[in-house]
Amino acid sequence: MKLGIALGGGGAKGLAHIGVLEVLEEHGIQPHYVVGTSIGSVVGALYCLHGSSRGLRDRAAEMIQSKEFKNLNVAEFYTEDESTLRRFKKELFEKFYFGRLLFKKSHIKTNVTKKLFSDLFGDTTFHDLEIKFSCNALDIQSGEEVVFTHGSLADAVWASCAIPGIFPPFIKDERIFVDGGVIDNIPVDPVKTMGATAVVAVYLGGRPQFEGIPDTGFRINQRALSFMKYHLDQRVLSLADVIINPDVAQFHWADFSPYEVLIQEGREAAAKKLKEIRLTQSFWYRLKKTLSTKS
Repeated sequence: MKLGIALGGGGAKGLAHIGVLEVLEEHGIQPHYVVGTSIGSVVGALYCLHGSSRGLRDRAAEMIQSKEFKNLNVAEFYTEDESTLRRFKKELFEKFYFGRLLFKKSHIKTNVTKKLFSDLFGDTTFHDLEIKFSCNALDIQSGEEVVFTHGSLADAVWASCAIPGIFPPFIKDERIFVDGGVIDNIPVDPVKTMGATAVVAVYLGGRPQFEGIPDTGFRINQRALSFMKYHLDQRVLSLADVIINPDVAQFHWADFSPYEVLIQEGREAAAKKLKEIRLTQSFWYRLKKTLSTKS
């Protein structure tokens, strides 16, 4: 069986992907194919470029602590303080943020975004990869999911990470690309298309949890969209052979500071699934899957 790994989106929670890849490598499990969405494309591309998880942890720490990363100001979307005053300030910021989007494309400037991905990947291309990799994005002109398999890594990962309103879209040949998580947050189908016959999906989400009764139409809409996304994710996950679901629900997508904890959550979740992953490589599993496909 050719093993493929689908690394899902989830902002800072995606640092758990590093822990997953570390554990798999430590136990001699290397995928034939990797596909990433959003933050999963960043981790996946770096992993496949070097053919190993070694150094990923240090690279993440270096990036998060860099001046360039701090200049992105993603921390504006996050607060640890749950006091009434801080919640009010956060809601005020969110309203101001959405208002600003009436006059500009994104929270983060294009030149800052370009430098971020250029610093990560330089001039490397898909041809330089040690492990076969791809990442997805949504073309908001056609509504098509586009899977990048060649060309510049920096450009492809930018396209996959372009969270609408946060990062500027990646534009090429009159096509406008935004975050792949909008259309396919766990890229199980793309990794199968690459040739994987057994897929491990790393899912950073979970069933949404809310308290109290929503008091505005905006909050009702937020809840409805959250549950819609969750149930769509479950349909995608049903196509995977093994699901690794790190316990990261309590972390905020914009808070990169607890990166060591997030990586550890990934390690622990992967360790629990090692037996299942090894099973996918057995003769009996292959036979069972072949028979079920034919029936």
